Amino acid sequence: MRKVMTLKRRWLLLAILPLGSGIALLVHVLIPISLGLALVVTSILNVCMGLFTWRSLATEARSELIRRVKAGVVAGLLATLLYDLSRWCIVTIFHDTFWPFDIFPLFGYAIAGQALAPDVAITIGLLYHYLNGLFFAVTYAILFAPRRWWNGILWALGLEAFMLGIYPGWLHIKALNEFVSVSMVGHLTYGTVLGIVSRWSWAKQVPARPANTRG
Repeated sequence: MRKVMTLKRRWLLLAILPLGSGIALLVHVLIPISLGLALVVTSILNVCMGLFTWRSLATEARSELIRRVKAGVVAGLLATLLYDLSRWCIVTIFHDTFWPFDIFPLFGYAIAGQALAPDVAITIGLLYHYLNGLFFAVTYAILFAPRRWWNGILWALGLEAFMLGIYPGWLHIKALNEFVSVSMVGHLTYGTVLGIVSRWSWAKQVPARPANTRG
C-alpha cells in the first residue's frame, strides 16, 4: 500500500510540472517580475524535479507515462488549433469588438521586453500560447487520458475559470461579455477535442494483451 501511495505522489508531481508555464504567468501577474524570468525559474525547477522523479519510476510506470505524454501532445496540438479556430469564427461571425489574438504580442513583450519588434513579439507570444495548450493537455493526459471524453470539458472549464480570474483585471478588458463568450466557446472546443483525442491516442498505444492459449 505504501508503495502504491508513493507512486501516486510521484505521478501527481509529474502531472503538475507541465503547468509551470501557467504558474509563471500567474507569478508575473501577481508579482512585478518579467514573464521570461518566471518561465526560466519554473523551467529549471521543473527539469530538476522531473528528472529526479523520472529516475525513481519503474520501467512499467515509465512506459505508461510516455504513452500519456504522447497522447497529450497529439491532443493538445489539435485542441489548441481548434480552440483558436473556434474563437476566430465567433468574433468574425458576430463582429465582436473584442479580438482575442491581441494577447499574443502582449505575451511576447512580457517574456522578452518592450523593445521587441511587433512581429517578433507576436511570434514569441504565439509560441508561448501553443506551449501552454500543449502543456495543459499533457497534464490532463497524465491524469485522465483513459477516462471518458467529457472529463476533457471539465478540465477546460477549470482553465476557463483560471483565465476569468486573471485576464480581466490584468488586461483591463472592457468588452467583458464578449471576452467571456468567446473564451467559453474556445475552452469548450478545446476540452471536447482534448478528451476525445487523448483517450483515442492513449488507447492506440496500449499494447494488446496476448490471447489466452491452451496447451
